[in-house]
Amino acid sequence: MRLQTLSVREAREQLPGLLARFRKGDRSPIGVGSHRKTEAVVVPVDVYDELTAERDRAAAEAEATASLRAEGLTPSSDADAITQRWIRGEITTQHMRTLIRELHRAP
Repeated sequence: MRLQTLSVREAREQLPGLLARFRKGDRSPIGVGSHRKTEAVVVPVDVYDELTAERDRAAAEAEATASLRAEGLTPSSDADAITQRWIRGEITTQHMRTLIRELHRAP
C-alpha cells in the first residue's frame, strides 16, 4: 500500500476533509511531512486503538513466555492454547487465570 503524504500546509488545509473521510469509515493512513518525505502518520482512532492493543497483547505474550523460560519451564500445549485465546482477546484475564488454575488444579 502506498502512503499518501501531504505537506504540512496541505494537511492543515485538508484536515476537516480527512476527518470526514475517517468518520465515513475510510481507514487509510495519511502521511504528513516536508518535501513529500513522510515524518508522521495520521490514522483513525480505531486503527490506533487496534494497533496499540495488538502491541500490548504481543508484549504480554512475550513477557509471560520469557518469565516461564527464565524459570527453566516451558508452558504445556494446553496452557499455551489458553494463553493464545487471551492474547487474541477471546477471553478476559480473569477467565484465563481461572482456566490455568483449573488446568493445574490450583485453588
